[in-house]
Amino acid sequence: MFILRLIHILSAIFWMGSTLFIGLILEPAVAALGPEGGKFMQKLAGGPLNRAMSATGLLTILSGLGMYISHSGGFDPAVMFAERLPLTLGALAGFAALLVGLLMQEPASKKLGALGRQIASQGGPPTPEQAAQIAALQSTLSRGGKLETMLMLLAVLGMVA
Repeated sequence: MFILRLIHILSAIFWMGSTLFIGLILEPAVAALGPEGGKFMQKLAGGPLNRAMSATGLLTILSGLGMYISHSGGFDPAVMFAERLPLTLGALAGFAALLVGLLMQEPASKKLGALGRQIASQGGPPTPEQAAQIAALQSTLSRGGKLETMLMLLAVLGMVA
């Protein structure tokens, strides 16, 4: 149980800390840089940060699930929805945050990275269609990041309640 708790806490710190850093600090700085910020985000998209975020999100959820099985009496509904309701809701919010990351953030990030490489190979500025795609993908990433942050905060509240 100690190892599961250690993995859960350390991976959650990285996962949530990275999400907060990106949403509160990196995205506003990138937006202020305009086209240069867009180039930076295209380079970052699909790189090791996304893999690290996915891996730590998965580690957080899997280690949390291992602990939850014990704390919920083996998924006993009387325990899950009475004694441990805040923990159950927090676990569901954490799982939902992982799904947002895997199903919304990661695909948009990979598409943005691929689009950036395509534009770089053209040797010129993005076409109007590519610029529109970049804006749409960045908007998806921003919305997903906000949703993921809210879900993670709900998960933390469920863990401490």
